[in-house]
Amino acid sequence: MNAMRRFWRPGAGEVTEDGTWVDRSPPGNRELIARGRELELRALQAEIEARTAARRHYLRMQKWVLLGVGALILLTIVALVLGLWVGAISAAFATELARTMLPILLGAAATIVGAFFGVGANVNPSRDTYETRKERRRSGGQ
Repeated sequence: MNAMRRFWRPGAGEVTEDGTWVDRSPPGNRELIARGRELELRALQAEIEARTAARRHYLRMQKWVLLGVGALILLTIVALVLGLWVGAISAAFATELARTMLPILLGAAATIVGAFFGVGANVNPSRDTYETRKERRRSGGQ
C-alpha cells in the first residue's frame, strides 16, 4: 500500500509554491470519484485474496500435522499389539507406553480438530466478514 502512495500522483490539481497539493477539480468530479472507488475496491480485493490464501495455508498445515499425529497414534497402537503378540514387550511396559503416549497424541489431535472447526479463532486467519480499514476505525477495533 505504501508503494502505491509513493508512486501515485493526483489526477487533477496543482502543487503550490510551498509544496502542498491543491485540488482544483470541480466538486463532484465523477472521474475522480470513480478512480477513488476503483482503488478502494482493488485494495479490498487484495485484502480478501490475502486472507483467502492465508486460510488455505493454515488449513493445509493443520491437515499435515493432523495426519502426522494420526500416524503416530496408529504406530503406537501397532507397536503395542505387535509387541504383545510376538512377546517382544511385557504387558507392564505396554500399559505404561499406552498411558504415556496415547493421551498426549489424542490431546494433540483434539486440539487440531478443534482448530479446524474454528475454536481457535484467535489464531485462525479467516473471518466470516471482510472489513476495510475504514470500517474497523468506525467500529473501534484494530
